Amino acid sequence: MIDVMKLEAFVAVAEEESFGGAADRVRVAQSTISSRIKELEAHLGQPLFIRSSRQVRLSAAGEAALPAARAALNALTAVSAAVDDVAGIRRGRVRLGLVSGADVPELGSTLAAFAADHPGIELAITSASTEALDRAVAEGSVDIALVVRASPSPLPWQELLRDPLTVVGLPGAPGRAPLSALVEHPLIVLDAGAGARAALEAAARRSAVHLTVGVDVSSPGLAHDLYRHGMGLLVVPQSLAPAPGAVLVETSGAEIEVRVGLTSQPGAHTPASALLLDRLVSGIHLGTPT
Repeated sequence: MIDVMKLEAFVAVAEEESFGGAADRVRVAQSTISSRIKELEAHLGQPLFIRSSRQVRLSAAGEAALPAARAALNALTAVSAAVDDVAGIRRGRVRLGLVSGADVPELGSTLAAFAADHPGIELAITSASTEALDRAVAEGSVDIALVVRASPSPLPWQELLRDPLTVVGLPGAPGRAPLSALVEHPLIVLDAGAGARAALEAAARRSAVHLTVGVDVSSPGLAHDLYRHGMGLLVVPQSLAPAPGAVLVETSGAEIEVRVGLTSQPGAHTPASALLLDRLVSGIHLGTPT
């Protein structure tokens, strides 16, 4: 028999790539996880994992079963949450992904207020690159993701704010700077998997300007340190700049920017995730960060 606990154990082991990690996540003993997986494999007649002394990875049958298992768990969660919602009970679990390195105004206070208003809803927060989070949302392992991108995506998108790219260290007063002013300088680009480098390079192609990226880093602290040690001009989203900089513009005069927003699966919201999505949209102000 396939039940929720077996599916939950299967998805947890697949995502954690560890029986111990899955046990910690589900909050049961590792032996319980192992037992549930064995019972599920016996029912299906196929091994779901390839086990070794160092690694646990999905078998071909496991790869085939994982999307359906996630969908089944999401559907069961949605049924329970819908009934709770009718009864006025707010509970459940929402998996929120945050792009690494992004500094979004009021995010912390918005999440704290949501948790205080809905103590029955558990927030599971992870960080990754925009690409990884888009993939996780599409696969169903993340409900909502706050990402930063420079180009469109097929996933539903709610824009929250736009963050212009700035250059720190260019001679002259802060204001606006054409891409051509960067040509003779090595650049330190803070990307954090958020699309800053992609936005910069796409603008350079449109403006027929050749730029030299000397360092591409994901840590704001390291990027700032390399800049202080004279390794190049620092190109960062304005919200992450350690000092006033000049906003970069294309030959056309258009500012180069990345866009911060929320993405989620179409039509896959539980009442709990819908509540969080609404709170994030209302709690994080639209506009350009200062």
